Amino acid sequence: MEPVFHNDSYGYRPGRSAHQALDVARQRCWNHDWVLDLDIKNFFGSIDWELMMRAVRCHTDSAWVLLYIERWLKAPVHMPDGTVVQPDKGTPQGGVVAPPTT
Repeated sequence: MEPVFHNDSYGYRPGRSAHQALDVARQRCWNHDWVLDLDIKNFFGSIDWELMMRAVRCHTDSAWVLLYIERWLKAPVHMPDGTVVQPDKGTPQGGVVAPPTT
């Protein structure tokens, strides 16, 4: 998948780190006097699993990769209060297939 990632993507990438992302952000702050900040409410929590798996299948036909991604998506979530939630869509924040939280 490495060749299809955007050059500004740093999370979970070989040879890239959060410190590098901060360095790039710092440099851009010196070069630009504007910022664009977006927050799409519950974007990752509302991702349709079928659409996601279709996109993943465009990049691999490896049965074990597809199996693990689907299992990660459908895994029950243990909440801090002890309850267990069985999701039917999305990638939970902090989950294995979710982006890092800030």
